[in-house]
Amino acid sequence: MPHTFKLKRILNKQVLFLIFILFSACKKEKPQREVALFNQYCASCHLAPEINDLPKDVWKNGVLPKMADFMQIEEMYQDPNIVDSVFRPKIKLMDWVLLSEYIIANAPEEMNSIPKRVLQRQGQFKEVAHTLESKEGAYTTFMDFDDSLKTILLGNTLGEVNTYNPNQKETSNLFSGSSPVTWFSNKDTEHAISEVGILDPSERTKGIFSLLKGADTAFSIESLHRPVFHKILDLNKDGKQEVLISEFGNSAGKFSLFHQNDSLEYKRRVLLNLPGVVKAEIKDFDADGFDDIIVMSTQAYEGLTIFYQRENLKFEAVKVLEFSSVYGSSWFELVDFDGDGFDDIITVNGDNADYSYTHKPYHGLRIHLNDGSNQFEQRYFFPMYGATRVVADDFDNDGDIDFGIVSTFPDYENKPEQTFIYLKNLNSKQFQFQPEILHNPNSARWFLMDTGDIDSDGDIDIILSSFTYSFTPVPPHITELWDSSNTDLLILENKLE
Repeated sequence: MPHTFKLKRILNKQVLFLIFILFSACKKEKPQREVALFNQYCASCHLAPEINDLPKDVWKNGVLPKMADFMQIEEMYQDPNIVDSVFRPKIKLMDWVLLSEYIIANAPEEMNSIPKRVLQRQGQFKEVAHTLESKEGAYTTFMDFDDSLKTILLGNTLGEVNTYNPNQKETSNLFSGSSPVTWFSNKDTEHAISEVGILDPSERTKGIFSLLKGADTAFSIESLHRPVFHKILDLNKDGKQEVLISEFGNSAGKFSLFHQNDSLEYKRRVLLNLPGVVKAEIKDFDADGFDDIIVMSTQAYEGLTIFYQRENLKFEAVKVLEFSSVYGSSWFELVDFDGDGFDDIITVNGDNADYSYTHKPYHGLRIHLNDGSNQFEQRYFFPMYGATRVVADDFDNDGDIDFGIVSTFPDYENKPEQTFIYLKNLNSKQFQFQPEILHNPNSARWFLMDTGDIDSDGDIDIILSSFTYSFTPVPPHITELWDSSNTDLLILENKLE
């Protein structure tokens, strides 16, 4: 009995000692106040970036001042005109100072550079420049190739939609609106137009969507928050068409489904109450007989979401890819890259027209392979400053997928030739590509891109459009080149033999 009691006392002491050690370890590993603040506030509106994703000067002079605008900093005057409908987390002034100092202290002085690589001039395409009008500057805000008519549809900042026949070099007008056209679609005598309203970042709702049948307006929606994309289709196969509209917005925006009731009146259903959706694709991802929707968000919570249609326009949202808020996600393509029967996701990120402007080594193209159950894993990354558009196809007819990538925000000082890169696929399994550049890479500021058999010779051509808008700093000698060339479109005519 005494031995048992003694043993218990020894065990109790050991237990107490162990608890003390564990408590001390936890106390040492407890996050510092600054780390806790960073995790709390830098992830309150989006996926938290890494501090080393941006250099000190960008944090100090760009991101932190803008971040302060979107927070309620107690004991500090703030502009009363800031939109209060947007969620603004509260923080004490001393905590804000502590958080700011912590970020600046731990941020790098400068970013790493993309490694130098051997680039050769492309030899597969004939580069043909097209000038659509005599006045300097190109302001194309929408472009799409109509394969049936062999014409290029072009929207511009004047609110016009024009068709351009590159073979005959003829232009004709289809539509004239009141603000920049950001999306256009047509079928027979039915036309649909998205006018953005305010092109620059804004909280004003001046956008318009119009559905025209002949010369009559069949359906329109006004007071939209900077609409940039729409799609018209019959998702549930009931004979009534639905309209998908993305309001890119700014701090606020949404992706909505407009569906018809029994009286054929359109009713809105918000699918994603977030800004920045730039594109949607329709596909039955789970092979259940219902069409699903996949969208890319490029503001705040950057990433891709699949809306699985369960029945009769009821959806379940599943985020399948998520990116840092400073990545600048811009575009995606669905393509079966590895030939296993399941669509993979190709993304590009490089939007640099914001408060974190700097050349970012994590900009570029990424290949995310599908495991067969719509789980996507990044398997390849090709770095490219300012990558904003990608097209994917078997351009050289050798049985695999090649890529064309446009950069709207290249490093004009150090890598001015990397405004467009053609990635010729050499080995899909090993992700081996041969990067090739244009012969005249700086004849315009490339903005949009599309593909199609323009010259009807059986292979796929690539179209680049220009937008000489002052997004970011450009060296004077580059702008002089743009003025002298006055290139609106560059058609890469595929010359396979």
